[in-house]
Amino acid sequence: MQTKNFFLTLGLGMVAGGAVALMLPEQCKVKQAAQKAVDTMEQSVAKMMK
Repeated sequence: MQTKNFFLTLGLGMVAGGAVALMLPEQCKVKQAAQKAVDTMEQSVAKMMK
């Protein structure tokens, strides 16, 4: 698989997952767990960029 195709597929999957997450109710445990994962990834990326 070419790198361009890989990142395109990855991006589309992230967009689809984000759209589904937005439809979940605020108190849903799945949404809370997903938000924790996103927060952790954001922190990791921020540390890597320093």
